[in-house]
Amino acid sequence: MRRKPNLLLIMCDQLRYDVLGCYGNKLVQTPNMDRLARMGVVFDQAYSQTPVCVPARHGLISGLNPFEIGLLKNEGLSKEIEDPLPERIREQGYHTCAVGKMHFHPVRKHYGFDRMLLSEEVPSHFDDDEYLQFLRTQGYGHVTEPHGKRSELYYVPQVSELPGHLHTTAWTADTACRVIRQNQNRPFFLFTSFIKPHPPFDPSAPYDTMYPTDQVPPPKRREHERTPDDAWIEVMNDFKVNGIDSLSHEDELKMRAYYYGCVSQVDAQIGQILDTLESCGLIDDTLIVFTSDHGEMLGDHYSYGKRTYYEMSAKVPLIVSWPAALPQGERREQLALLQDIYATLIAAAGGKVPAASSGVDLLPAARQTERPTREKIFAEIGRGRLFKTMLRWDRYKYIYHANGGKENLFDLLADPDEFNDISALHPELCRECREQLTDHYRAYGLAEALGSDGLARYEETKHVPRGYLDQSPKWPATVIADSK
Repeated sequence: MRRKPNLLLIMCDQLRYDVLGCYGNKLVQTPNMDRLARMGVVFDQAYSQTPVCVPARHGLISGLNPFEIGLLKNEGLSKEIEDPLPERIREQGYHTCAVGKMHFHPVRKHYGFDRMLLSEEVPSHFDDDEYLQFLRTQGYGHVTEPHGKRSELYYVPQVSELPGHLHTTAWTADTACRVIRQNQNRPFFLFTSFIKPHPPFDPSAPYDTMYPTDQVPPPKRREHERTPDDAWIEVMNDFKVNGIDSLSHEDELKMRAYYYGCVSQVDAQIGQILDTLESCGLIDDTLIVFTSDHGEMLGDHYSYGKRTYYEMSAKVPLIVSWPAALPQGERREQLALLQDIYATLIAAAGGKVPAASSGVDLLPAARQTERPTREKIFAEIGRGRLFKTMLRWDRYKYIYHANGGKENLFDLLADPDEFNDISALHPELCRECREQLTDHYRAYGLAEALGSDGLARYEETKHVPRGYLDQSPKWPATVIADSK
């Protein structure tokens, strides 16, 4: 009997799809992500339903809309996950292991993982984090923020205090390779999750100088998008760096250069993982899914961070590789969500996808160009005045903002950079979108999305510049004290 395929889920944090060579980038060096694309199928229209860390990740492992487990922002779950992905796969006879950043609540909740070897963005305690323990054994326990300085330096480009071989990016890949070698004689599910290129942008040498600022393209934006008294600009862009006018052009280019450096540093380590699979003779029979939890605006549209439905925030890379069973070097235009990874991995493992899941098995679409996945995507993020929702279908994207009832309509085929809001030209289409969204959220009973006669709407508030944000959470005192 043929052995079950190994399952490898590789996730980056805050990785824009458009920085990969296989998605058309000519500057950023991503030879191993591109290598993976040549080995598999690239989905060009994949999205994060709620583009921020906690909802995106828990939506993936639960197979549900994030709001179904109480997640509309980075917050705690209000409902237990009944059919977590690792547990469903373990039931099929797999060894299950998590390596790197999971961002689970609570931190070490296993959800069916046999082993968890963590490097969290902001660990709660030294004893909860294998990477911090590793740094101490290497004589670097004194580095109290090994993933980069946060607070007001959160978006300031910085060189890592750590040599490359001790950086979290290298540790995550080294640990994943060790797990692969230790389990090469039995089916395994390995979830490998890199913190980077999530800010702070802190590449190790030589990645900090890989991209000279005179070669880095400036952000994509138009002058009208920075209008300071626009009523909806804050909730549309959801700034992580407010007071954007205080950034010089050189500051912005350096930030982008360091982000690119983080991407290439991750790419090199993904190469180590692929090499390990090849050396163990496993790569043909391993289903590899590569993605990100969301993107990063990086100055486009005068915005930073995520939490918005611009493409650079909500759209994610998605590559599915399984050389023994899937085509290689092909692309698909079908719409996809992170929850589809849940259904895809369970199906590949031989399990049955729970009926409650909103995920779609992508393997049929990967095998056959015309196989459908979903006709449209419903997406939502934020609470109260910050609530916004997206309807994505065909060539169009509609966005509704509870703050003032602002709406946008973009034709992504004619306007891929989303500069031309055509909502005023198509009032009837926008009305139909609002009705579809209203019916969708009524069916789920999502009160946050609904008002008395349709979608929720609040009196509009103005954007108030506040300078640089002090990005919380800070590095916990419990970790600092224990790491000495």
